[in-house]
Amino acid sequence: MKKPFYSGGFTLVEMLVGIAILGLLVGVSGAAYQKAIGKASMATEVNAGKNLVQAYLFAATENDGRYLAAYDSGAKNQTILNANGRPLGMAEAKCRYPFRLAPYFNHQMDGTILVNRNEAQIIQIMGPSGTMYDYGLSVFPAFGINRYLVGGRVDRNGAVEYPTECIQTIAQAEKSPIVFISAGTTDVDGYEYVIPPNGPRGQWSTAKWTKDSDPSSYGYVSARFDGKAVAAFLDGSVRVMSLDELRDMRFWSKNAAMNNDPNYRPQ
Repeated sequence: MKKPFYSGGFTLVEMLVGIAILGLLVGVSGAAYQKAIGKASMATEVNAGKNLVQAYLFAATENDGRYLAAYDSGAKNQTILNANGRPLGMAEAKCRYPFRLAPYFNHQMDGTILVNRNEAQIIQIMGPSGTMYDYGLSVFPAFGINRYLVGGRVDRNGAVEYPTECIQTIAQAEKSPIVFISAGTTDVDGYEYVIPPNGPRGQWSTAKWTKDSDPSSYGYVSARFDGKAVAAFLDGSVRVMSLDELRDMRFWSKNAAMNNDPNYRPQ
């Protein structure tokens, strides 16, 4: 009997099935790779949050129990150094927290202020060095500070905004709210301060967070890790929290925590 002819190749159906399987495997491996990258980035930010809040607590112990002001207008006339040991040239850069806190983490900007992508983004906007780079670093640290409720915004006369709401000293810290949290804008994974969900000076959007969300609609909090952000608390702990969890004002305000009021509105 004559044997049927066999070329040793694949039929069209076999090739199509193979291509489909290959595409599926590539898709699965690509998704797994992206997930692994996301987890690594989050772990890096968690570690940076620990470094930053420990420096903040250390600064308080070195300054008679007074927490570093989140923004201090009086610093405009002070000599404050950048990471290279040179005096900052822009007054506004002196007022924001990054360079004033920097001596307490030995000016190691990488792993505290600069985390994952934000340095490359700052360089793209401000340039790789010099006065504008320093200015950008002061505006776009990876973590925003809970400015109005911890540390405070201080005017040139030393008066703090919202004095009955803001924790300024260790003695006032009956509760331990968020101090630093993943922050950002539409252009940079970082911003100098954040606003709690019920203010003061703002109100969060009620919309659900997506990868295309504008952080400014959520008080500059950036839930960049699949809807979650890295939060560092005044007791030194660090947590990864969903945006829904973070809508609870008890995480932000000592008065909200003391009154057990998740919807508290600072006065």
